[in-house]
Amino acid sequence: MGGNLFKLGRIPRERYLEIEAEVRQTLDQIAPGNYRIPRYYNSKADFGDLDVVLSSGAFKSWDAFKELLVERFELRRYQSTGPVFSTVYRDFQVDYFVRDPQYFLTTYNFLSFNDIGNLLGKMFRRFNLKYGERGLAYVFRRASQESYKRDLEVCRDPHRIFAFLELDGAVWEEGFEDLEAMFDWVLTSPYFSARPYLDPSPATRKRIRERTTLQRFVAYLEERGHYIYSDTPSGTPTPKPRISAKAHPGNKDDYLPRIAAAFPEAGLLEAIAREKRLEAEDLELAEKLNGRLVAEWTGLAGKDLGILMRRIHETWDREDLLAMSAAKIREEVLELNRG
Repeated sequence: MGGNLFKLGRIPRERYLEIEAEVRQTLDQIAPGNYRIPRYYNSKADFGDLDVVLSSGAFKSWDAFKELLVERFELRRYQSTGPVFSTVYRDFQVDYFVRDPQYFLTTYNFLSFNDIGNLLGKMFRRFNLKYGERGLAYVFRRASQESYKRDLEVCRDPHRIFAFLELDGAVWEEGFEDLEAMFDWVLTSPYFSARPYLDPSPATRKRIRERTTLQRFVAYLEERGHYIYSDTPSGTPTPKPRISAKAHPGNKDDYLPRIAAAFPEAGLLEAIAREKRLEAEDLELAEKLNGRLVAEWTGLAGKDLGILMRRIHETWDREDLLAMSAAKIREEVLELNRG
């Protein structure tokens, strides 16, 4: 998204609609029912690109389908990066995003209406939830392993996802007249906070610089009195952005029962319990078997140690190692090394 890859600039709405109609006509022939063009607000005056979400169920080979697109649209300029195929059609950028059938519509929903999905995503983070192209997921992080993160799928239905934030999905379904109407809808959620936009982190500040819609959202907030000022030596009270009481949980885990009740089919509490069980097992296994211990037992180091560690995990699976005592693991590793 963004339409800046080929540096072609923006085009007026009338010309965009002509190009979109031509793209739809061709895709109706070669991928009927397996494509979606993300929605945009009614009064959008110009466009930087045209995005198309494709279901991989439309074809057997992504490479072959890209060749078909080149042929049917008589493309001369294009660039492929994994699941994204960026092209130039009638001097305008058209991007194709291929997704697994199960995430085809969730991607379409998330990409619709400019950056509205990103705005909602900020609110969901307060619950340790992630909203994106795969719908809504709970982000599980291990207390014992900072780098470990697992997305546990929660819901793909946009109306139920919006309802969790107390947003009216019927309004989203009907569409928005302009950006202001979109922003108004976002702010109806009692979980909205202006702080991430008016006092942004470095990552959010960079995102705002890159996205025109987010720049306009910041201006929209400021126009409505959502200001942050620095403290002054005189002790003047510092105005704060509007932050609902609902927006700040004492502990994110406190929301788990509510999330589980809202999406019972996800089995979230059971999934988290499984993750915690796996974490405990990994900690137990790490106490019995790790590179430091194997080096002490065998005297190996560097490349030779790495080779033996690979042989260990090729010889016994995780369950076998968990079932062994520490002494038994040491015995077996020494025997493997001698062999």
